[in-house]
Amino acid sequence: MRGDSSFLFFQLLYVCNQNKNMDVISRNKRICQLIAKQLWEGLGDDEKQELQEWIQAFPENKLLYDELVKRERVKQYVKKRESIDVGRYVTMYKRELGIKSKWRVINRCWRYAAAILVLCVVGVCIWMNKQENVGICEIAQAVIEPGKAKALLVLDDGREIELGDQKASKDLEESGIVIVSDSSRIKYNQEEKAEEKEVMNKIIVPTGGEYNLILSDGTWVYLNAESVITFPKKFVGERREVILEGEAYFHVTASKEHPFIVKTRDMDVLVTGTEFNVKAYPDESNVQTTLLQGKVVVFVGENKKEKVEIRPSQQAEWDRGRVKLQVREVDPDLFVAWKNGHFIFRQDRLEDIMRALARWYDMEVIYLDASIKDMAFAGKLDRSEDITPILNVLRATDKLTVKVNGKRIILGVK
Repeated sequence: MRGDSSFLFFQLLYVCNQNKNMDVISRNKRICQLIAKQLWEGLGDDEKQELQEWIQAFPENKLLYDELVKRERVKQYVKKRESIDVGRYVTMYKRELGIKSKWRVINRCWRYAAAILVLCVVGVCIWMNKQENVGICEIAQAVIEPGKAKALLVLDDGREIELGDQKASKDLEESGIVIVSDSSRIKYNQEEKAEEKEVMNKIIVPTGGEYNLILSDGTWVYLNAESVITFPKKFVGERREVILEGEAYFHVTASKEHPFIVKTRDMDVLVTGTEFNVKAYPDESNVQTTLLQGKVVVFVGENKKEKVEIRPSQQAEWDRGRVKLQVREVDPDLFVAWKNGHFIFRQDRLEDIMRALARWYDMEVIYLDASIKDMAFAGKLDRSEDITPILNVLRATDKLTVKVNGKRIILGVK
């Protein structure tokens, strides 16, 4: 009877071959064969175990199996056997499989085989629909959304307030420290009475976040993802100092009498009133200050004794590895694009590009080949979009394979 069960299985594959989802069937053809054989002539012990292991592997498998073998469903499909073109399958079966089955055997067995065939075909259609739905779900889950305005405010007494949370406004009002301007920024009250000493607050922007802060002197600070700024509730004394880790764009309120200083681990930036960007991530080899307007003095080196003054469209870069300061002319738009809602890359290394994207999209990047990291790419991208267009750009180069697994991007070489 093995030849007849093979005939049944081949018919199943032939019918499904007319469907564009043949790849789904091919991946599961062994299971189709086992189910058909079980219904047709029974399974051996090893086959029973194999089928049982498949049934128990996932809940969806058991649901599908139960649907296929329902007695009521079998009876319904038996009535449909006349719609099967037996001659068509016999000719194709002989040609493709090369098995010399006798017509009398096929005719004798057809009553049952046709029912099983229809049963399996319909069952596989159910199967394919389930697979398609799962695929859609996986795609939906795989869409990596852009970041949004979110941050954590840490007050001087240790209290933590989730900025952007619905409760944040009430908590902030009760604290008497700040007022909420909108969900993307907070503004410290400039009318606050002077303090004898500075009371420090901290804002922590997580991966996949950004936030804006207006300090008590009116200075605007735009914070990029994975950044931390420590600042006083009210500036006291001659200097206005803040401490930064990460990246921020500053629009400093002018005051010659009260210079503004941004302190990082490797670089201090002194200004009186200007616009500039500071990038000082701990996991990057360089610290950069890029000036748009005014002028700034940058201090670096041991005890930060080495200093240089830069002017608009200049950038001071401190190389941590080589312990070296460099000043160069740059296009400031490239370095503040993030603040304006864009990514702009000009023949940048892919590793540097993906590091910036990973901070914003809160994702992980895996390189299957180290050479990928040094590939150069250029382009302008919208930070408000999900990451799909960016990945499509990488795929279009025909140099890379790009796979998405949840929030993990896997890059390989073609």
